[in-house]
Amino acid sequence: MRIELNRNVCQGHGVCQMTAANLFRLSDEDGLAIQPANPIAEEFQDEGRLASASCPERALSIIED
Repeated sequence: MRIELNRNVCQGHGVCQMTAANLFRLSDEDGLAIQPANPIAEEFQDEGRLASASCPERALSIIED
């Protein structure tokens, strides 16, 4: 599984970081999410799915491999 982040849509709410701290952090420069390393390790996939579903701007897309 991979997660794609659309930084043009991200508003920096930080929900991804709150729900999937193992995958996401926010940029110190602009406060927006930083693209996680792909592919997502199996033990973090549920967190990634939750972060994607929770993003208020729908800036995250799950791509199942």
